[in-house]
Amino acid sequence: MSKNTTGHAAPAPEEAYADAPAPHVETAAMLNLARANHGIPSMHGREWMLRHAALLDRTAMPAGPAGRTNPAVTGVAMQLRQTDRHGGTGLGPLGPDASEWDGEDGAVGYLRQEYLAWRSAQLPDLAEVGAAMRAMAEGTGGDVRSGQAAGRDEPRSQEQLLDLARRRLAAYVRAVDFGIDAVADQQRAEQELRELEAAGGDARA
Repeated sequence: MSKNTTGHAAPAPEEAYADAPAPHVETAAMLNLARANHGIPSMHGREWMLRHAALLDRTAMPAGPAGRTNPAVTGVAMQLRQTDRHGGTGLGPLGPDASEWDGEDGAVGYLRQEYLAWRSAQLPDLAEVGAAMRAMAEGTGGDVRSGQAAGRDEPRSQEQLLDLARRRLAAYVRAVDFGIDAVADQQRAEQELRELEAAGGDARA
């Protein structure tokens, strides 16, 4: 159902993607989304579809005659609009049923409106997420695998190290999902967690 059919121009790409993360950060965020459901790929949820379509729109070279949108962008944008029409999940001021979004150009305009609305809703929490990520990094004192508690002399137990590594990884994943460039930090945290889990398995063997 349309939320508003009073007439609303689609935002220009420069406006829609003004606060979008760098492409490599957004790619990492989409990978996080794809494996978020207990390791089961979930690449057809609305957020993944929206972010995937927007990333294509930002980075794909135009194809075909001048002024034509890349067909890959158009296809995913039309899929997003169809999803919102059936699920009532549109966020922008002009709903997915509006005639302004008809046709290929209209679908891409709808995508840009929806990305702008979604990203704008994310931004107020961005500073909080960044602060949580920095606090976790500082609190662990760098390498979790060292087993040394930051600012303390006694070593942590294996269970404490695993818990800390999981919380640290979760903080970096959340930061990436919000568009903070913590991709390398997330990769290091994943490696640390794998090594700790392997060490724990070896100790139990």
